[in-house]
Amino acid sequence: MFWVVLHSAAPLFAQFDFPAMGGRGAAMGGVSVVLDDPESVMRNVAGLAQSENRAIALAFRQNYAMSGLSYGSAGVVFPVSFGTFSSSYIHYGDADYNEQMLTLSYAMPLGKSLLAGVSFHYLYSATSDAYYIPQRLYTFTVAIQYMPSEDIVVGFRAFNPIATMLNSKEDDYSPSCFNLGIGYNITSDFMAVAEVEKLLFNKPSLRFGVEYSFWDFCRARVGVNTEPTIFTFGFGIERSRFAVDIAAQIHGTLGLTPQLSTHYFF
Repeated sequence: MFWVVLHSAAPLFAQFDFPAMGGRGAAMGGVSVVLDDPESVMRNVAGLAQSENRAIALAFRQNYAMSGLSYGSAGVVFPVSFGTFSSSYIHYGDADYNEQMLTLSYAMPLGKSLLAGVSFHYLYSATSDAYYIPQRLYTFTVAIQYMPSEDIVVGFRAFNPIATMLNSKEDDYSPSCFNLGIGYNITSDFMAVAEVEKLLFNKPSLRFGVEYSFWDFCRARVGVNTEPTIFTFGFGIERSRFAVDIAAQIHGTLGLTPQLSTHYFF
């Protein structure tokens, strides 16, 4: 199997924080660790451990509808007989300021109900200002998904768990980010998800969302995110090998963040 993924993600409160978020998760409050669609390459690579289909995916996100705050990435996933290898690249910003992350990952099943993955990251930021010292960082992510039953999945992701220092400065850390979530398929057509995210030095953010499938190929989604309070909604259409997801997040002060994702299985 071979996946090529172009998707988007938005750093939140500090430099080099790339919360993993595709169109589907963005519409459900921004949940990230219990889903297993192609955007798992930038969200929770454990969700790729049992991948069977090749896919190409594209996505675009623009925070608060501002042209200078756009995000995009590309990734490749190579399943093999004993797991799944993947590589991804993400870019944020413009010529005046930008952040980039290159990732190499591996995921594999550790039994029928436990999936695990690890990612190694190289991060770089630069500006058009000649006096700014470019920032470079090497770090990693660990991720798991656990299915105690056919209808329940628990996910965990730890990005930069050792809080790696930037440019060897003892008081300048890249943020650690921890996500723990649960998804429950209430019926074959209705899924509820919940997640907590803890970013180093910030209050926990709670995320809740639901997804309802109808007409066999359409999915409607709504959700909410705290710290800050953001309301989300969106929908997806999937026909045979092609799917598209549209999401919007609404901040009470800053406004609308639209996102569009699409993927093709082959």
